[in-house]
Amino acid sequence: MPSPQPLVSMTEAGDPRHVGQKFARQQHLAKHGFPVPEFFCLTTTMFQEVAAPLQTDIDRLTTAVDRTSHQDIRRVAEEIEKRFLQVPLGAEREATLLAAFDRTFGEEGMVAVRASVVGRALEESEDSETDPFAGVSSTFLYVRRDTLLDRIRRCWASAYTPEGLIYRLTQGRDVRGLMVAVGVQRMIPGRRSFVAFTCDPKTTERRTLVVAGHGIGEGVVQEKVGVDHYFIHPETGRIDRELGHKADMLCENPEPGGELVRRPVPEPLRDAPCLTDEELKRLAALAKDIERSFGLPQDIEGTFTEDGTLHVLQARPIAFDFRKIRVWGCGNVSESFPGVTTPLTYSLASYFYEVIFYNLLRRMKGADARVLHDQTPAFQNMLGFIDGRVYHSLSNLMHVNGINPFIAATSMRDLEDVLQRDASLVIRLPGHRESFPSTASYAYALGRSALGALSVTATFQRDFEAFEAWWKRTLAGLRALPVEKEDPLVLIHHFRRVWTEVGNWWGLTLINHWYINTCFGLARRLLLKWTGEDPSALLVGLMCGAKPDAGTHALLSAVALAEMVRADPALAKRFDAGEAEALWRSIDAGDVPPAFARAFREHLNEFGDRGVQELNVERPNLRDTPWDLVRVVQSYARTSVTREELRASDRARRTEAEAQLATLLQGHPLRRLAIEQLLAGLRTVIGLREDSRFWRGQLFGFSKKVFAALGQRMAERGVLDAPLDVHYLTMREVLGHFEGRGVTRSLGELARLRRREQQENQERQPPRDFTTVGSVADGIPRVVEAASDNASLFKGIGSSAGIVEGNARIVLDPGAVGTLGKDDILIAKETDPGWLFLMLASGGIVVERGSMLSHTAIAGRKFGIPTVVGVANATTRIPDGARVRVDGSTGTVTLVAA
Repeated sequence: MPSPQPLVSMTEAGDPRHVGQKFARQQHLAKHGFPVPEFFCLTTTMFQEVAAPLQTDIDRLTTAVDRTSHQDIRRVAEEIEKRFLQVPLGAEREATLLAAFDRTFGEEGMVAVRASVVGRALEESEDSETDPFAGVSSTFLYVRRDTLLDRIRRCWASAYTPEGLIYRLTQGRDVRGLMVAVGVQRMIPGRRSFVAFTCDPKTTERRTLVVAGHGIGEGVVQEKVGVDHYFIHPETGRIDRELGHKADMLCENPEPGGELVRRPVPEPLRDAPCLTDEELKRLAALAKDIERSFGLPQDIEGTFTEDGTLHVLQARPIAFDFRKIRVWGCGNVSESFPGVTTPLTYSLASYFYEVIFYNLLRRMKGADARVLHDQTPAFQNMLGFIDGRVYHSLSNLMHVNGINPFIAATSMRDLEDVLQRDASLVIRLPGHRESFPSTASYAYALGRSALGALSVTATFQRDFEAFEAWWKRTLAGLRALPVEKEDPLVLIHHFRRVWTEVGNWWGLTLINHWYINTCFGLARRLLLKWTGEDPSALLVGLMCGAKPDAGTHALLSAVALAEMVRADPALAKRFDAGEAEALWRSIDAGDVPPAFARAFREHLNEFGDRGVQELNVERPNLRDTPWDLVRVVQSYARTSVTREELRASDRARRTEAEAQLATLLQGHPLRRLAIEQLLAGLRTVIGLREDSRFWRGQLFGFSKKVFAALGQRMAERGVLDAPLDVHYLTMREVLGHFEGRGVTRSLGELARLRRREQQENQERQPPRDFTTVGSVADGIPRVVEAASDNASLFKGIGSSAGIVEGNARIVLDPGAVGTLGKDDILIAKETDPGWLFLMLASGGIVVERGSMLSHTAIAGRKFGIPTVVGVANATTRIPDGARVRVDGSTGTVTLVAA
């Protein structure tokens, strides 16, 4: 490749290997229409030409420098600078530089002269993505024509400033082969300057952070003057301010060649906001556009001139150390594992995530066995256990999903919606383009993973049917096991065998989730594009009317029991007034009509693993506490709900939504056909998801039985105080005790300690989504319990259309609630499939967590219950018993005056 010209204009400065990343990015900004001051650039070719006579001395000095002595490093830097100041440029080169100055800025022009150091590789160069080397090379401001050549020489020497040498040497980087590009740029007389980060550079939270002060940018960047901090939230546009006292500012010196001068800020401006709301909104939009143009979060420097004109002076990628950053979220996972739980539940859940995601990536064929092995730490750390609560480690969860380039390229945005991230955090993904060494390697990996996705899609239906058949055969065998009588090692053998097979099959459920996320996201975007309206409410109805899934069958079975009770006056009277446990004893003793007793037992046999918080190992299954089913039947028997009414209501909502869709897409039959086909597939895969969730409950139900039996053995041997104490141990601790891998025999003492910790955790108000930097244990935020206020309007996500008014029923523990009626509004932190019975009995549902695809939202839509999810602190801000109105279309919950 021929060497570039020694001097290039702004439009030619596009190759960072020759002009440095700083000026290549400025050329990129200018090319994309951003307000960048004009410049020309002295390329690395000119540097090499000028530095050639000095190179032997530079190598000698840098090789012999004492890396441990700052004094010697400074001596070497001064020696190298002296040589650059003395090296001849030649009359022709000097004339060329001055002519470029005159042509670009005029003889009386004022410029900034900036260095950009280029290393042997771009990642070792200034302003790289992983290491910006910020502030180690020289910048000279308010430079006139007569001092231009001196400032250029000093910029060349700044590859070897004391700061630059120390920075590189302390990191073990090579200081040989450094080159410098120099940019000569029109000087902008800024009056208010800023640095804008498109996300929080410490926590990766995606809100625009603006640091601004009076005067030119040098004062703000180097923290020489007082500044304001502004936080602009991406979704709402809300601006939070931390105003500083801005007593002075840096300005240009009226004396030619003089240093910058410090001047006082006028008194009225010292404590007032430096930037207006309008300027901040304009700046936030500009910053977002700049980030979008580069595809990475950016650190942007700029200034406003006296007339309010905005100028962008620099943009570099924010360098995150993702080794230290962990992003945590409870969205989506809290449906399955709400509230404070136990170490056994957490460890089993974490193991479940590990084996099924590994199976997903293996099936998708986008990564070979070695790549999957190398990502083992991410597979094992997708869930965190913080203050007794289960959290998604979003850093690892998104990382694992990003291993496959096709998933990373096509469905990350939809996954973010499901995880309720709202694109609010920046997480590095291994399958993204920038993670590959070349475009060719990325194209190969993307093509390979796309072919894998096509292969999986072609066989998915057949594979899922085989999965279902395998699970039903396996479940039948598991239910025949005499768990209570088996030797512990035999039990563990069965447990490990089943979970090994889970790791061979269950990744299909995640592929199904991928279909759901992709289809829903595509349907939503197409409807928004074609109708110009928010399609959320329309999609609520269009997803109704699907083939009944296993969860629906469980619900309809319970309703059928209630219908049998209502049809028998004597039985109805007993169920209306009877106590649940006493009624169960009557059923168990055969003191009820035989047909009802048979149907009741059939429900327990078929659906006995379904229950409130069914994945929590410490929660007994329904078949272990059959009186809970009695309470459900009592609740339904006191209403008029029937199976046919539920089916008819579901069909009616679908018919109404399809009529609305036909109106919106009238005259566009192909668009309507495309949406209908997409929705048909979406309804199918949502049904498969609910089926597999039901099977998951059965898997965890079997695991509960195994650990209950092992806990009984441990209590009998005096290892634990009581069988239930097994819940305070992890899965590996329990299995290791029997398999000879236990590291302590004092498991009873450990269980007692953890029981006390669980009680303490119950008192803590958990944070929702947060980021830790460094040790997680030291970075967990502590949240003060939100107090009720006088506000009467609460906003969330409308997920099931309809308006209902009723009495707020705050439910924190569904097991402690007797019954709900249609005049009750269920208000909870979150729900899981075991809440279905309680949800159906209520008139409306409001939860603090959830998305359009959460279980709460799906259930509300399916059964026509007005539902609002994502209402922050609903259980603490809405008084229990208050009269509230729920609007499932607009996502509003209103306190109604008595």
